[in-house]
This record gives sequence, structure tokens and C-alpha cells, in this order.
Amino acid sequence: MNEVSQVAYRYAALFYGIIAAYFWYIFYSLWAFLGKNYFPQDVSSVLSIQNSNFHIVNIAVATALTIAVVAGLFIHKKLKEFIVDAGDELSRVAWPTFKEAQKTTAIVIGLVIVSSIVLFFADTVFLRIINLIMNTAA
Repeated sequence: MNEVSQVAYRYAALFYGIIAAYFWYIFYSLWAFLGKNYFPQDVSSVLSIQNSNFHIVNIAVATALTIAVVAGLFIHKKLKEFIVDAGDELSRVAWPTFKEAQKTTAIVIGLVIVSSIVLFFADTVFLRIINLIMNTAA
């Protein structure tokens, strides 16, 4: 692997954090869905959503599965190299300043408004033409 900057590793760590948060949410939601629909609804069972400890078990299961997925991502060498290289590319991007971002956003919003007005009038004209043709033909 070539020399990469520390910023690339920070971007890679951020990417891993986003992946971890995504998988944690997926696992948490999946476990809650299973608890609500497929696990026994006996209050004495820890797997029951009616049990007061179900939320804690849900968090523990989601955390354990997320740690397993992220550890698997760390172990996979090619994927790790890809993520670090992607972070290296992100560190080389010339990001716009806040003022530039404001200006381009204002331009985009203005063009969207103008094009929507033009399309509205074009639609109105075509609708009247079609109604005129349909009324004349009838």
C-alpha cells in the first residue's frame, strides 16, 4: 500500500463509523421486529417484547452483531485497502468554501424556480391547445 495521509485514515474511520451505525440500526430494528412478530410473547421470556429487559437484550444483540460485522470489515484486506484509498482520494478533493457553496446553492434554487415556472406555463398552453382541439373535434 502506498503512502497515505493521516486525513485518509480519518475518512476511513468515519466511513467505518457510518457503516457501524447503519448496521447497528438494521440489527436493532430486525431484532425488535423478530421480538414483536416471531418470538414467544410470554412475559417471562427474555426474548419477549413485553419483558422489561427486552430493550437491553436488543441493544446487546445489535451491538454484538455490529462489532462482528465491523471486525469482519477490518479483517478483509482488500476492502480495508479500498476504504483507506477512498479516504486518501477524499483528502485530495478541493472542497468548496462556505461562500461558494451558498452561491451555487442559490443558483440551483433559482434555476429550479425559473424552470418550474416555464414548465407550468408550457403545460398550461399545451393543455389549452389540447382542450381547444378536443372541443372543436367534438
